[in-house]
This record gives sequence, C-alpha cells and structure tokens, in this order.
Amino acid sequence: MLRNFLKTALRNLWKHKLFSFINIFGLASGMLVCLLAMIDIKGAFEYDSFHPHPDRTYRILTDVTARNNDEQGFATSPMPLAQALKQDYPFVEEATRVIRNNGDFTANRKQLPVIYSAVDPGFFKIFGFRLAKGQATIAPQTVVLTQKTAKRFFGTANPIGKTMEHPELGALTITGVFAEPVAKSHLNFDALVSMATFSSPNWKRSSTDWKTYSRGYTYVLLKANTPVETLDGVLPKLAGRVTKDVRFTTEKGYTFRSQSLAALSPSREELMYSTYEPTAGKLETELGVGLLTLLLAAFNYINLTLARSLSRAREVGIRKVAGALRWQLMGQFMAESAVLSLLGLGLAYGMLQLVKPMPFVQQWLIGGVQWEGDTRMWLIFITFSVATGLLAGLLPARVLSGFQPAQVLRSQTGLRVFRGITLRKSLIVAQFSISLFAMIALLALARQQHFMGTADYGFQRKDVFVVPLNGFPAGHLSAEINRLAGVERVAATSTLFGDHGGGWQVVRRQQAKSDSAQAHVLAADANLVPVTGLKLLAGKNLPTSVADSSSRFVLINEEAVRSFRLGEAGAAVGQTLWLNDSTEVRIAGVLKDFQFTTMAMKISPLVLRYQPQQFRYLNVKVAGGNHEAIHDDIARIWKRLNPYEPFAGVWYDDFLSNRNNISDDVSFMALLIGLAVAIACLGLLGMVTYTTELRTKEVGVRKVMGARVDQVVWLLSWDFLKLLLIAGAIALPLGYLAASFFLMTFAYHVSIGVGTLGLCFGTMLILGALTIGWRTYRTALANPATSLRTE
Repeated sequence: MLRNFLKTALRNLWKHKLFSFINIFGLASGMLVCLLAMIDIKGAFEYDSFHPHPDRTYRILTDVTARNNDEQGFATSPMPLAQALKQDYPFVEEATRVIRNNGDFTANRKQLPVIYSAVDPGFFKIFGFRLAKGQATIAPQTVVLTQKTAKRFFGTANPIGKTMEHPELGALTITGVFAEPVAKSHLNFDALVSMATFSSPNWKRSSTDWKTYSRGYTYVLLKANTPVETLDGVLPKLAGRVTKDVRFTTEKGYTFRSQSLAALSPSREELMYSTYEPTAGKLETELGVGLLTLLLAAFNYINLTLARSLSRAREVGIRKVAGALRWQLMGQFMAESAVLSLLGLGLAYGMLQLVKPMPFVQQWLIGGVQWEGDTRMWLIFITFSVATGLLAGLLPARVLSGFQPAQVLRSQTGLRVFRGITLRKSLIVAQFSISLFAMIALLALARQQHFMGTADYGFQRKDVFVVPLNGFPAGHLSAEINRLAGVERVAATSTLFGDHGGGWQVVRRQQAKSDSAQAHVLAADANLVPVTGLKLLAGKNLPTSVADSSSRFVLINEEAVRSFRLGEAGAAVGQTLWLNDSTEVRIAGVLKDFQFTTMAMKISPLVLRYQPQQFRYLNVKVAGGNHEAIHDDIARIWKRLNPYEPFAGVWYDDFLSNRNNISDDVSFMALLIGLAVAIACLGLLGMVTYTTELRTKEVGVRKVMGARVDQVVWLLSWDFLKLLLIAGAIALPLGYLAASFFLMTFAYHVSIGVGTLGLCFGTMLILGALTIGWRTYRTALANPATSLRTE
C-alpha cells in the first residue's frame, strides 16, 4: 500500500509541475536555514573534542561579588592559582595558565599582526594541539606557530629555527608548527609563546598577585578516577585562604568554581572575558529563525494545497464512492506531502552548496564542521524532513479526506474549505511586514557601506598609491620609487588613514600634572602633508630630516588642541607635550581636522611624529595619468629589491572601498531576505488562488454582463493590495526607527529618507502585485462558459 501511495503521489506531483515546484521551493527555503542551524549546533558540541582528557580537564572560573552584592562570573582567574593547585593538591595531575594578547611580529622582513597566547609547559600535556613539526615552546624566548601563521610569514619555507621579533618580548625562536586541529577550539591563537619568556619585575609581581583575577585563564587536569566534587570542595576554601589579607577596592571578594572542558561549548552563561566558544543563545536564535522560516513555509504549503482542494474535491468523491476509507485518503495526501518535503530537502542541500562558500557562512556558521560524511547528520536531516512533511500535510489531509461525495460530485461552487480567513490575512500582513522591515535594514546597511567607502575623509585619496612594507626598510624603497617618472612624492607612515588608527597613548601637557588625554600617536615623515593634501592651520610642517632628532617635533590636529586646552591653533604652536610621561615633544604645527579613522569613530586627538622604526606603509603621490604603468613600475622595483615577497600595493581609493566593503555579509542577508519575500509571495499566491477559485462563478457572470478584463482584475486584486498597504503602514515606521538606531552607532552616517523607504516599499508592492496579478489575470481571462457550465 505504501508503494501505491508513493507512486500515486509522484504522478500527481508530476502532473502539476508548477504547483509542485512552488511548494518544493518554499519548503526548501525554510529547510536551508534549519540545515545551517543544525550544522552549526553540531559544530558547537564538537568544540575541543580532540583533547585527550576532556572529561578530566576543567577551567577555573572566578565568581566576583561587588560592593552592592551583585555577582559576576569571570572566565579568568588569578595568575598564582595554577601553581597553588598543582603544588598543594595531589589530585591535580597538571595545571597551566593561558594569557591572551595580540601585537605586531616581524619575521622574514614582514611585519604582521598576530594573536598570541603565553602558556606554561603543562599546556601541551592538558590539550591535544598536535605539532606537525618541531617541538613545544617550553624554553624562554621560544614560540610555536599555527600553519596559517607560518605560511603568512615564511610561505612554504621551513620556519623551524628562525626568529621572530616583538617590540616587548624581543627575539623569539620558532621551535614548532602546529598541525591543523580536527575540530574548533575555544582557544583561538596564531602563535603560542613560552610563559618563561616573561621575566620583568612587573610580571613577577603579577604572577604572585591574588588581587588581579582578569589577567589570564587557569586549566587543571585531574588524576584519573578523581571526582570533580573533590576539586569543587577545595576551591571555595582556597579562595577564602588566599583573599584573607587582600584589600579590594571595588569588590567584596571572590570565589572559585570549576567548568568542565566537555561542557564548555556551547556556553550557557555570560562570563566576563569569555573565550571563543559559541553561546547557547546564539544557537537557539539560529534554530528559532530556522523553525520560524520553516513554519511560514509549511503554512504556505497548507494554503496552496487547500487552494487546490477545489480541483481535487471530485477525485476525493470518486475515491470514496469506489470504497476508499478516510484513513487511506489521508495516507495518500500525507504521502504526497512527505515526498514534497524530501524533494525540498534535496533542493535545500543544493542551495546549501551554493551558499557554503560565502565568507559569512564559513566564519559564523558551518566553517570547519565535518557534516557531509556524517551518517547521523543525514539521518537527522531525513527524519526532520519527513516529520516536517507529515506535519505540514496533516491538516490538508484531514480537510480533503473529509469531503462528502454527495456534495462534491453534485457541485463544487458552494464548497468552502475555510470558514474565515482573518488569521490567514494577518499572517500575510506579518510576512510582508517582516520582509519590508528587513529590506529597509539591508538597504540602510548597504548605503552606509557605500558612504564609508566613497566619502570625503578630508585628505587626498586620489592618485595615491599605497605600498605595504611588511618589515622591509622604507628608505631604500622610497628612494627607488622617487626616481620613477610620474611620481611626485613618497611619504612613509605607520598606518593608513581611514583604518582603525591605533597607537593610543596617554599624552600630558605637563609631566607632573594630571592633565592627560588619550591620543592617536602615528608615525609619519615630512612628505605626508603634501602627499595627502592635509591643511596646516598654523605653524609649519615636520622638519625634513632622516635623523631621529626630528622626532622631537610633532603635528597635532584641532581636536588635540581642544582636548589639551591649548587655546587657538596659533597659540598651540611651540608648546610642549609629554608622551607616556617620559618623552617631551614640541608642537611644530596644527592640522585641520580630518577623518583618519573609520567613519564609525568621531575625530579624536591626533599626534603625528617622525619615528622611522614604526614605518609600515609608503604613500606614493603620482601625477594624473597612466595608473597601470605606475603600478607595474613600482611592482618591478619591489620584485627586484624584495624578490621573495609578494607585492601588495593598492590605490588608496581601492583600499578605502575594500576596507569598508562587507558585501559578503550583505549578500547573505540579501539571500535570507529573498527567501523571506519568496515565502511571503507564496503565501499570498495561495490565498489569491483559493479566493479566485471561490469567485469563479461570479467572474463568469460579470463577464457575461460586459465587464472588461481590467475591471475583473482590479475587483479580485484590491482586497489583497490592501493587505500590502497595511504591511507597509506597519513596517515603514518600524524599519525607519530600526535603521536610524543602527546608523546612530556610526559617528558619520547616511540618513534614511523618503527615497530609501519608497524604494523598499515599491519593490514589495511590485513583487506582491505581480503575484496577485498573475493569478487574477488568468482567472479574468477564463471563458465564462466553462465556469457557468455546471449550473
């Protein structure tokens, strides 16, 4: 019997190809979001699954009690804790500290940012990060790299034995390279540095300081067969003992508790200084969005199926007259629904293959998760798909199988499936409101992105070519480029304008007074002002010199004049400032304010200082002309002077455009919005189809009485167009408010005007009108003789 159900279902679906495709696409759209969520959930539970003893490994958390008795959990703990646990408690087999940090490392004539962690030797005993080559970082001044980091610095060359430079840590010898982990980890790093490298007096003090609990993380490995209750029993006592003589300033105190490595991901609580494990809230939100999308798709399937019920009513009547029982008819209709759902799963898998390479999907959802070869995942997918089909098909099956043969075989014109459609209309309004709201948000994001890439930052960006030095000395390369025809000037800087800025320092007007303010202190030479077209309001440019003595003079912007209360721009020239309480500099000139960071940040105090050791970029001002020839000439010079490193020069315009380009995220959002709009249009199509089927006789009578096609179309469409107008009335103000609040997070942003709202609303109206018009126009063209024949 099941075989007959499936055979009949396939024949019926093939007979109504368009209807079947619409339903399959709607279910596939909802399933796509659900599949992404399920794969991400699978990956979340696989975090840190490759470590040797996850059931015996624990992270020590710190629960801090504030003066007002509020409690807050910290993922971090005091630095002496690991040593105390290992020495004083015999059930602890191993303990390690992990300190996260980041900074610029220099190696192989490249200077690149690196996320690194300092670890004890016990790290390599507790965790299962395997080494592809070399040995662990245990001795002082040693470092181990990930494969990605090793490739960034050294390409395919063997990095073992080579050195890396860090401004604070000094020269570090590379002792090993990690293998690629088989799963994700909450510990995310590019390199690991031996904890023995730290030997400064400040470090020695912090390593015995029980008062500071936010510096690093503590992990312990318990001995085999040791229950966690043993550890949990000693942690509060240990906290009480070590804090007995500690005088806190803003806290009452703290206590410790353990967190199993096996239960660390997904995170079920909000911890301060948390690591990189996904949160349960994130996964619940993803699954909720997926189920909501699938629910809307299933509801639309019900609408479309019941809309076609009038055409299948006679089939039900004949089957019942022939002796079919109701449960057999229900089985037939639910088999069709299950087959549709499985076909939807197949289409959803194909759609998943299309979106899988998207950077957003790889970074935030399914990147690194092994799922395609997992039999359990496919069993879950298929079970989920069949269950979705059966649940979606249950209501149509009950309604269709309940038709009475006497009624449907006599006449179908009076047959009504729904007694009221207020709920269905409300859902259509909700679907289009959500779609329009999302469209407004997406367009606001895209416009802000375009604005940040093309806005006037207050400096010259046209005809300026940027060459990243990657650790290569600036002087020789600058001299070679200066000789090229078409090159006007070459300026060296530590960062690029329009980026994050960086170089935050505490700057004081007077060394001994508390008149400090934070400022961006960037390195630049005297050519920067003419190259970037900056305007000097007072004073003069930095002195042209290659001597470090030039670093005694600085340029500041108007915001720095205001922050340090230096009066007018002219009055600020000649005054002195103190950098980091130790370096006195003199103001040579004041620059007109310009946006040297991203548009998300307000203009802040800026200090430009000659520091050649920090130069990381060359800014080449060229005469208007053949940009391609200049690019090729500079590339040839680079290849001659630095043959083993790729050339990464870019025009400033392109840098700012790419810097603010989030088209990958926008593309994924556009995909989700497209699916939401498609589902909404399918729901509208179902309701229009059902209503026009009910009014077929009325249309026939009106046409016999002389009604034109356009009059019939308007008659049938107006009720549905009103739903779109109601959706617009709801979504437009909400979308405007949400987009405005989002844009307010940027210091400089576009405005949401009538044009943006009108474009989104017009798009929704066009899509809705096409959906309505296609079905009503077909009904209006029908031959009246056909619709009136049964009367």
